[in-house]
Amino acid sequence: MAGMDKFVASARMNQYERGVHTPDFKTVVALSHVLKVPTAFLFCIENELAEEILNWSAKFLAE
Repeated sequence: MAGMDKFVASARMNQYERGVHTPDFKTVVALSHVLKVPTAFLFCIENELAEEILNWSAKFLAE
């Protein structure tokens, strides 16, 4: 759904999650669209800030 070849998507996601590789910005945008979260959420390190980003997004999209 994010435009990755399905034969390598699982391995690529695993490498992103383990910090072995970093997705390019185009991939991050595609993932945020598929996951229905703001792009900033995927870059957020702090859990509290990530939660605020999601809350803001939910409020913004509800308007």
